Amino acid sequence: MSLAGLLLGACSNQAVQQEQAPSAAENDQRLVGIWAMLPLRNGIANVAEYRADGKVLLHSFNCAEPDKRGIEESDYRFSENGRTIHVSSPQRAFDLQVLDLQPNSMKLGMQVAGFELNFSYLKRNEVAPLCALYVEPQVDESKQSAFKASDFVAAPYIPAHADIERYMGRWVNEKEELQFEVIKDSSGRAKLHHASDKNWHYLFNDVNWQGDELHYQSFAYSDQPRLFSHPFHKSQHRSILSPQAEAGKIRYSFFIGQKRFDYILMREQ
Repeated sequence: MSLAGLLLGACSNQAVQQEQAPSAAENDQRLVGIWAMLPLRNGIANVAEYRADGKVLLHSFNCAEPDKRGIEESDYRFSENGRTIHVSSPQRAFDLQVLDLQPNSMKLGMQVAGFELNFSYLKRNEVAPLCALYVEPQVDESKQSAFKASDFVAAPYIPAHADIERYMGRWVNEKEELQFEVIKDSSGRAKLHHASDKNWHYLFNDVNWQGDELHYQSFAYSDQPRLFSHPFHKSQHRSILSPQAEAGKIRYSFFIGQKRFDYILMREQ
């Protein structure tokens, strides 16, 4: 999943430390019933109906768009240690990490392309979304407009550093998705770079060294009006590149709100 995709859905969820989980048998008993998810920032407030026969019905709801509804039936089973729920259907299969499971509340985690997304649920007596708890995010109208040069002044050049060569190259995640590049221009000056795609343009500034760590601000925007309301449009994030002992790897860190995300990237061969 790209950073744009993460921002669209569950970027507001807070990380939850995984605690000692009950056994699979104990969890089976607790899980059976109707669980309503606390609404995400984008309005998604699905309800999961876990049945004793090993079936789960996912009732999709969106508090921001009430007309969007649907039902998907899947099979589910717990892992032997009770820490994971495996969900499968002819269309897809995925695992949910059991972070906390109480008689009337539950927290689940899901890994998506290296990102951990966490979801909180309350047990209910009927299939109905918790839209009374949905807080519609405030719209910053200044962000829902075309990019202007004053929105973010690009300054991607990297100050000289003895170990700059370890940062040069194209850096990809575990799925070989390009995250950014460190290249040299025609005069030999190193700079951060991320080529534009059909939807997004990328800019960088405030590039500086703090010891052997490279710190900078990244910015993304679209020139397509249909994406002006997307959370990734005119989004700005503080980012850090840190050296690793193994050649050809760096740690890529960025911040969404107060939450820090850390990932190991590899230099593309």
